Amino acid sequence: MSSPISTNSLKKLILKSNDPKAKIDLLLRTLPHSIIHEMQRQEPNRAVVDNLSKKLRMVEKLSVDIY
Repeated sequence: MSSPISTNSLKKLILKSNDPKAKIDLLLRTLPHSIIHEMQRQEPNRAVVDNLSKKLRMVEKLSVDIY
């Protein structure tokens, strides 16, 4: 299993992309689903949920700053 991308690296990738708004919109739709999916597992991994939540907060902040 590979390690997840850091929140800072994800932010840099979003900002460098050709269409950051599209990336933000995509992440705003998929990250909540991923968090819910992890929480519904038999034994949810708290570190995974925390990591995804941190990414969601960063993307939400970016969406306010960019829009």
